[in-house]
Amino acid sequence: MSAAVSIIVPCYNVAPYLDKCMESLTLQTLGDLEIISVNDGSGDDTPAILRAWAERDGRIRVVDRENGGLSAARNTGMALAGGEYIGFVDPDDYVEHSMYGRLLEKARRSDADVTACGYTGFSDRDGSILEKWSLSPEEGVEENVQACVFQENAVWSRMAAVAWTKLYKREFLERNGLRFEPRFRQGEDDAFWLMVLAHATRLAVIPDQLYWYRRQRKGAISLAWEEKGCPLPLVADRLLHATAYWKKCGWLESGLERGWVLHALWYYLLVHLVPAHKPLPRLTAGEWAQLHGQFREWFSLVEGTERLQGLDKWETAFCRLLERPAERPGLLSRILWKRLSLRKGRRGRYYALRLLLASCGGKTHS
Repeated sequence: MSAAVSIIVPCYNVAPYLDKCMESLTLQTLGDLEIISVNDGSGDDTPAILRAWAERDGRIRVVDRENGGLSAARNTGMALAGGEYIGFVDPDDYVEHSMYGRLLEKARRSDADVTACGYTGFSDRDGSILEKWSLSPEEGVEENVQACVFQENAVWSRMAAVAWTKLYKREFLERNGLRFEPRFRQGEDDAFWLMVLAHATRLAVIPDQLYWYRRQRKGAISLAWEEKGCPLPLVADRLLHATAYWKKCGWLESGLERGWVLHALWYYLLVHLVPAHKPLPRLTAGEWAQLHGQFREWFSLVEGTERLQGLDKWETAFCRLLERPAERPGLLSRILWKRLSLRKGRRGRYYALRLLLASCGGKTHS
């Protein structure tokens, strides 16, 4: 008989953290579960530790595969999962013993496609709580996600764009063919969440902080991003992937109408470029050219700025700059742009970006 919950744990060289993680899963108050541990080509003691746990608890299944990244490892686990619901846990984290029992209760009572809880961020260096990386969302249920007009503090916006705080109805994932995109070896959770939202009907969230999220771990991608920020070309790539998916599955028109696409554009891209109080991202000329190409492709997908309702004057100006080919100004225009780029506020920001894009490509305009 299938388990109520399948928990997928993708593992790659995480031997120092596995015992804490696996203990938290085997001691769940919900006994009706299976734990699928995917060894993604680890070169340390990870496989041996996983097998030792499997010998101690028959609910644990160990699957070995060649290294393919986190997304591919999660997809391997999803293909093997037999539970009514699916959850994901990163192996350097751990969970409260009541987590999956609480989530399952809420999911069944709400008949939700996806149910989420809060989380607590803690430092790998000294175990201290990191409030910046913690979340206790307001409780709620969204009964018709596709029909709701975009609004701040909607239930879906309280559910962080991470895979590991959530319980997904397996039938929902299978019916819509939802999987992680293997080419994303970084930032895969955001892309997956944006795909899930295109299909979800009912969402539920509870405020309890039931997941312990390890931060500041040496060698972790999250540490590099905490110090330098997520690479902007990757941010653009995720948005482009999600928008192309929305168009393919027939959801883009609905997303445009209800403001979700505009929200995604702002959250994933414009927030890095428009605010004048933040320095422009430091990218090479090649990276700026790549980013501009991604922007132009994105605007082509949504058929131009005219379809984005709700932008103010300067936001619209930024978008129109980004959706057209880069200019190569003459000497007088360059001098004027340089002077204008020194002004305060969004006008200065606009001309600073215009100069940057012009310097990395474009033809001379007569």
